[in-house]
Amino acid sequence: MKSLEADLMQAGLDDHQLNLLRQQHTHLRGEGRSAELGSLALRSRFLNLDDLIDSGSQEDSNVIGDHFTLQTILPLEFCRRFVCVPTEFSKGVLTLRCAQPLKAAQQDRIRQILRAPVSALKFLPSSRQEVCELLLRIEQSGSVNGLITVLRHEGLEAGRLRSLVYAVLKEALSLRASDIHLSRKGDPDAWIAYRVDSVMRQTHLLPELLMQSLVARIKIEAGMDASNSRTAQDGRLTVEHEGRVVDFRISTQPLVDGESVVLRALDASLLPSLGALFPGQPKMTELIRSITNQTGKTGGLVFISGATGSGKSTTQYTVACGFRRDAMNVITVEDPVEYILPFAKQIQLQALVKQKAIELERSILRQDPDILIFGEVRDADSARAALAFAESGHLVISTIHANSVLQVSERFLSMIDPAHRADSEFLLAHFLRVVIHQRLVRRLCSCAKPVQAEILDMFHSQAYRLTGGLILPRAGLRQKVGCTRCAGLGYSGRVAAHETMHVPVDESMRGRFVKAFKSHNLELPVDLCTENGVDYTSRLQTLQTLLDQGLVDWPSVLQVLGVAGD
Repeated sequence: MKSLEADLMQAGLDDHQLNLLRQQHTHLRGEGRSAELGSLALRSRFLNLDDLIDSGSQEDSNVIGDHFTLQTILPLEFCRRFVCVPTEFSKGVLTLRCAQPLKAAQQDRIRQILRAPVSALKFLPSSRQEVCELLLRIEQSGSVNGLITVLRHEGLEAGRLRSLVYAVLKEALSLRASDIHLSRKGDPDAWIAYRVDSVMRQTHLLPELLMQSLVARIKIEAGMDASNSRTAQDGRLTVEHEGRVVDFRISTQPLVDGESVVLRALDASLLPSLGALFPGQPKMTELIRSITNQTGKTGGLVFISGATGSGKSTTQYTVACGFRRDAMNVITVEDPVEYILPFAKQIQLQALVKQKAIELERSILRQDPDILIFGEVRDADSARAALAFAESGHLVISTIHANSVLQVSERFLSMIDPAHRADSEFLLAHFLRVVIHQRLVRRLCSCAKPVQAEILDMFHSQAYRLTGGLILPRAGLRQKVGCTRCAGLGYSGRVAAHETMHVPVDESMRGRFVKAFKSHNLELPVDLCTENGVDYTSRLQTLQTLLDQGLVDWPSVLQVLGVAGD
């Protein structure tokens, strides 16, 4: 236990958080339930799975609990990576068939991520073909295609429909899908589609009756009205997958020819660290850390902007996880609540009773908050509430739809009615602290390779022609290849390209912001971002960093910039 606690401390846990986890552990044991410290650290969002693995902690093997099978004892993604498969588990000894000898470091990594109390590992040599066939057999047991076939030929039995629901959820997670789309339409248009790295993939075509039954089963599992397809509904589902507990936010929408169901995956364990959120931007990382470590109530507004699907909520929750939620009173006001944030008080605005954010202001202030996480500023009501909270000395972190850092103030103030415009301009100018605008770029898979010299020269010429040399492909440039891990696409996930602005607490600077709002039609002028004291990072600078680090390729950069390559 002591060595485990040392591992958790090394991963980033502090004394106070460790003591809280000990108390939770003791409480659960008293209730006859099992929950190890590593599991509790993940659940409380004090650490993520990468933190545990990097620290060398052995305990993340128990995240899934006491019940496991050969299919769940070792994540399939690691089996594919190391070309090995578990075939027997007896008396604490796990036998794995391997297509190649494993190095000591690889064996150590396997021990770290095992989900069972394994005392010893036994490795048996095997051919790559045999290992791949075994993996394929495991993947297909309970697979979506298999269940669809059974349901089509053997009837729509409720238990099998329920299995199909959770098989679809798990398949989506295995594919790293951010959303699942189900189209309840007539034949032949009833598709299950996954959104992976921003791209929709039409994956399974179902018979009309099977899709109707599947949609009804999803509604039942999510506590929704399965008989109602005439009005929009919201619900929530939870699934355990490869040691992670993942929430799905469900939305239904009637269509002229059927119904659309969208499930958004909300996997809090995969929220990025600040370093991963702002790669190559140490100043921005330190700025956010300084904000999350603040003491006292000085007030402030932090805006995260971008288009729908640009990862605003992910960034917002990553920043929120940085606060000492065990030592501060963090309150969220959301519509809807997305990720569950332990040690925070999360408020769901009640649309049915037309509850407004500004009406909650007085009651929330009586709750003695330190930090306010405001889901989204979307109208005059929420804009005025955000300003009121900041004016009362609270740090407010919110998302907003805008096309750039400079347009955030214009978008915000355009929501305010003329009677409150002057006061709002003054408050915004005095409490605005950080503005982040982001767009997502496809991240290269680890199989990417360096670009050849002649191609680099061609890209260089293209850069001068299309961007005037403002951004240049250089020696670290890589290009996509494609492998089994990325399904031959060459990309794996996405990374945010940020434009950021930090405004210092300086009265003369704030005065210039007030004048700017009054004389530039609410949008900030570009030259104000370059004033001494204002820390501004353009998207071009961020994209250049991502290129130099080999995280993105040149075609993806051109796509984000909105210019066409050759």
